[in-house]
Amino acid sequence: MSGAMAAQMVVALLAFTSLSVASELDCKELVKPLLLDSHSPIYGKWVLHVGTWDKQGLQSDLSSVNSSWVELSPSSDSGVITVYWADRLKDDKCLQGPANATISGTTSHTTFVINGHTSYHDGKYYETCSDCLLSEDTTLLPDGKSKGRYLFLFTRTGNLEPSELDTYKKQAECLKFLPEYHFGSTHLCPDERESASPSVSNTESDQTEENTDVSPQ
Repeated sequence: MSGAMAAQMVVALLAFTSLSVASELDCKELVKPLLLDSHSPIYGKWVLHVGTWDKQGLQSDLSSVNSSWVELSPSSDSGVITVYWADRLKDDKCLQGPANATISGTTSHTTFVINGHTSYHDGKYYETCSDCLLSEDTTLLPDGKSKGRYLFLFTRTGNLEPSELDTYKKQAECLKFLPEYHFGSTHLCPDERESASPSVSNTESDQTEENTDVSPQ
């Protein structure tokens, strides 16, 4: 091997090493888990913009969802988050309901009961764009083993800037997700709690009027 060829190989090896180190450093900057507590920026209502998965078998489950939103609220128990979710399926059917998530450090554990079926999920949240929520969801089998992972990016409105989508894709690559994506619609399920509220308010108002409208005999 000539001296010139050896020098070229050394340069190429150094360049590859530099790229690998740079890539690792990028991932350290891109993927920063959030500490879950009452001050975390995860609370409020969020609309799903895009999701990806780490195993091919998970694609069909996510593709069956046309749109999704979730509302996260702190509770009186510092170790519990109150969750309310709503999914509009491809057949236009809406599913929604409450759930509680227990939190510890940077992880959460949530139990969902959907149409009588119970599913268990471990979660992590990561630093992301302003007014965004980046959530890693691990679906657990009944024996506690992982069925696979999803990476969801929610926003306040369901909309996202192209540069923010590019960052999400880089984060997904860092976390070993497949370069395949499912985009959510903004045709959301209405919140059933809101439609129930007026009747409750009216009932309370009627009761108040009955109690205050006392005519003399």
